[in-house]
Amino acid sequence: MKGNKLVLKDLPADSKWCDKDHVMLLACFQLLVDFVEKEKPQNIVDFVHDNNQRFQWKEIRALYKYWKKDRPFEEKQITKVRSRWHRSRKTRMEPFPGKNLIREIVLKEDRKAWNQLRKLEDHFEKKEEELLNRLISIRKHLWC
Repeated sequence: MKGNKLVLKDLPADSKWCDKDHVMLLACFQLLVDFVEKEKPQNIVDFVHDNNQRFQWKEIRALYKYWKKDRPFEEKQITKVRSRWHRSRKTRMEPFPGKNLIREIVLKEDRKAWNQLRKLEDHFEKKEEELLNRLISIRKHLWC
């Protein structure tokens, strides 16, 4: 945060539009990152006071680790598979009959890479959803 302004650092720079569900995900995790890195709660809050405090700190650290380390690694894996699938595709464009549209005809593609990509993306989206819900459930503990 800059003063009271939230600065979203992970918005796509080359895009003028970002779906609101993605903005929400980025904003929530940016709040967590700012809390951990700027407020440094481990220096202020006694997280070993009781079992609840220990659980909350463990959860904060797990979510932070996911966002800063695990998620970027998973994104790179998806990008590699997406690139492999995309390079394997051979297509041709042709007019859509009776309309002023063009459609893409797939002539060849790596179905194994496509199936792997779908599986990775589905897992990634489910994981994001799960961890966003976990973050929301501990939001009242993000204070110093």
